Amino acid sequence: MNINIINEVAEKTGLTEKEMLEVLAVALYKLKKINGVQGGKMIGSSEIEFHGLLGKYGQFVNYDEDDLDTDLDNLRDF
Repeated sequence: MNINIINEVAEKTGLTEKEMLEVLAVALYKLKKINGVQGGKMIGSSEIEFHGLLGKYGQFVNYDEDDLDTDLDNLRDF
């Protein structure tokens, strides 16, 4: 998929193409439309690097009570 952003909008943001892609990936992650692995792939990095990038944009890793329960169950089974 290709997304075209008109020059007027791109110039107004002052963001580079890479930064625009990061913003899009972080926004999709915040909306829980993608996960960290997919976010990393979008920006050409690893999941860990993507998680590190989240703080730059004021977002935190999506981890809720269900994730904790799953992790605890997995530890018990280990």
